Formats: sequence, C-alpha cells, structure tokens
Amino acid sequence: MKRPALLNHFLAVTLALPVGAAILYSGAAMAQIEEVVVTARAREESLQDVPASITAFTETDIENMGVRRAEDFVFQTPGVSLVNTVEVGDTQLSIRGLNGARDAETNFAFILDGVLYTNPSAFNREYIDLAQIEVLKGPQGALYGRSAAAGAVIVTTKRPTEETEMELRFGAAEHETYTAAGTIAGALGENLFGRFSFDYRETEGFLFNTFLNDEVVNDFENYSINGRLIWEPSDRTTVDMKIRHAEVDAASIAFNAAFAIPLFAELFGIPDFYIDVNDHEFVFTPNVDPANEQETTEISVKIDHEMDWGTLTAWGLYSDQDQYFLADGTSGAFGFYYPQQSCVDSLVATFGFPMQSPTFNFYGVVPDAPFSTVLLPPYSPSTCDGYQYQERNQEDKSFQIQFTSPADQRLRWQAGAYFLDLDRRVGVAQLLDDGRPDSSLPRSFVNPLTDALVLDDFDTEVWA
Repeated sequence: MKRPALLNHFLAVTLALPVGAAILYSGAAMAQIEEVVVTARAREESLQDVPASITAFTETDIENMGVRRAEDFVFQTPGVSLVNTVEVGDTQLSIRGLNGARDAETNFAFILDGVLYTNPSAFNREYIDLAQIEVLKGPQGALYGRSAAAGAVIVTTKRPTEETEMELRFGAAEHETYTAAGTIAGALGENLFGRFSFDYRETEGFLFNTFLNDEVVNDFENYSINGRLIWEPSDRTTVDMKIRHAEVDAASIAFNAAFAIPLFAELFGIPDFYIDVNDHEFVFTPNVDPANEQETTEISVKIDHEMDWGTLTAWGLYSDQDQYFLADGTSGAFGFYYPQQSCVDSLVATFGFPMQSPTFNFYGVVPDAPFSTVLLPPYSPSTCDGYQYQERNQEDKSFQIQFTSPADQRLRWQAGAYFLDLDRRVGVAQLLDDGRPDSSLPRSFVNPLTDALVLDDFDTEVWA
C-alpha cells in the first residue's frame, strides 16, 4: 500500500523574551565534538563513559527529525522497531528482538522526567517540549525493575527557567489535517518556575470507507494539556510537580486480509486466494464506523535533595486512563450469524457490492443458492460478522525513594525502595450486529447482544 505524500505547510511563530545577545564561537570550539550527558544509570554521565548500548537524541536531533510521537524516534534507532495495532496506545516495541505482548505490561521501562510509568499506553503519546531521548538496549532490571527485560526509554522534557519563553506552532496538510502546539514558560516568583503547554492534532485520514462513503477508516483527533512547576527552596533541594490531561477520539482496526492458499486458488479458479500481499488492493467496507476513545490524567511530584554523602530522590505518580474501542467484527466467514434475519437481509442488500477479494455472495439472489455460496471477508458491509467491543482501563499509584552516591568517588552505589498499586480492567466482547445504526450499538460488555466475553479485572501490589 502506498500512502499519498502529505504536503505539509507549516507556519511557526516563536517569541522569546528577553532577546539574548548573539554568541560567537571560535573555530576551535566549533570543531569540538558535543558532549552528550545521559541519565541512563540514574546519574548524570557522559555518554562515552557509560558501558551500555545507548542511542541518544539531543534537542537539536529531535528538532531536526520533527519528533512528535514515539515512532518518529524509534524508526531512527538501530535494533528497535515499533508496531501500532488496533487502538491508540496499543503499541508493541521490540528491542533487539524482544517483543512485548498485548494487554499486558511492557517489556521495557518508560521513564519520563525521572518518573517510571507502568501503563502500557503511556509510551505512544503526543510529545511536546522534548529536550532529550535515550534508548537503552538490553536488560535494565537492576535499575528499573521487572518490566525492563528488553531495555528502557528515557524521555526528558524542557524545564522552566528564569528566562521567559513563548512558542506557537500551526500546521496544515492534505486530508483536512491540522496541528497546533504552544508553550509559555518562565519565572512565577522567587525560586518558582512554571511551564504550560498544549498540543492539538486532527485529520480525516487518507483511507476511505466505500460502503459508508466516508473517511472513517483512520481519522484521528487528539488534544493534551500539560502543566509543570519547579520550586527550588534551597540550593540543594528541587521539587518538580507535573500534571497532564489528554483525550483522543479516533478510528480503530484499519485492516484487510490477504490469502495465501494455492490449493483454493486452483480449486475455485480464483487467483485472489493466492496473492502477493504487495499486490493486494486495499478495500475498506465495514458497515460499522470504528470508534476509539481514550482519556488520560497524570499527576506526579518528584523531589531531589543533595547531601554531602549523596543525593536523595523521591517521586510519586498517579495515573488514570480509560479507553475503549468499537469496530466491525471478523466472524462473517465462519457463518456464526447466518441464522439471524438481520444477517440474511444484509446479505441480500449488499449483493454485488465490491469488497476485498476473494468473496462470494449468491445467497438469496441466485435461485436456490445455499449459504455455502457465501464467503465474506472480515469487516464486511453485512451484519453477518457482528461487532467487537473492548475496554482497557488502568489506574495506578506508584512511589519510589532512592539514594545515590556521588559520581566522583571510587565506590559508587545506589539503594532504594519502590511501591506500585495497580488496578487494571481489560475486556473483549463479541456481539451481534442486529442491523441498528452503528451509533446506537451498545458500548458495554454485558447486554442482550453479547455472544462471547473475556474479562480480566485485577488489582496488583508490587514492592521492590
């Protein structure tokens, strides 16, 4: 499948107060290699001094690459790949061949401004005000716990300072795509600094549902609001407070199925049973408009206090995310709903409508044609495939305290404690599509249309 090229036309307005004086560098200074300082081992070190495989992106790298989402920097990281699946945040990250699993905790640690996030959907978000990104490859459980078997991703955002700064960005592109982002930061009082930012993105998508005659295959709308306060009551103590709220309203499950069954191609005389996926023509015809909604609230507080013998770091995080998706089903080819009158009626009504190949639909139109003359693809325009509904809700509260020795002594050490209280609810339901408008299909697990249900609701407490 080839994506149409997006012709982006961006208008950027940047205001900075005060205007700083120009800085001149000597030729010798320009020739020096920029030193990259990383925090991969929970202390500031030069990248060259860390005995680990790390890919680091500086603020300049991030701006040059136009990083806005996780995939933007993952695709630039050797040995790391990413796959987005059926819904927002349902992202599988592979580091050196170690893959994650759906509906489970990640196989890598995600650290944002020194705080460990355990929600699997927290990683693939809209990023703004990025300062540095570090990708560690290889097990990191000694520092980051049980979910760091494959590695760790450490993201650092820009801190507010005494300098007042303002930035606005606007963008527009094909397919009714619009973006906006803004930041204002500076001093709020003595030893108190603040940063407020927002971002917005909307697109109708570049795929079209030919049955519903609408761009409802990969449409997307998102906004997030971020607030940050940094209080420095003394030269040795820093309190970092953050809050974020984000909402997403998007489509889900933009898939086709392709067959590779040479026997069927020969038996039925239909080449589409054995097709090169690179030659597959993508056709989207589900009768259900897919929906995916996500709402996220995150609050964190982090304290750093320097002492003569080391540094005390403590943080607490509250994260609450509710998410569901609703989409057409995949059961049409199995005939589960053939006895339903709504299925029979929709088969007759959609006879001859172009669908992804191979398909048959002669029932009720060709005289005496049995149901065996029906072969439907997943996500067909009929009601014979039912519909699916999934919820993935998670609330977690975590706390960590850590003592770190000075970096300039021969024996360096770290010690700490970690606590996590996690409440997760994940459920998947297969339901009957009785022909009602998709906007009125129940968005719940248990209702008169439910045929199958898998529900996982549990609480977990972790100490380390």
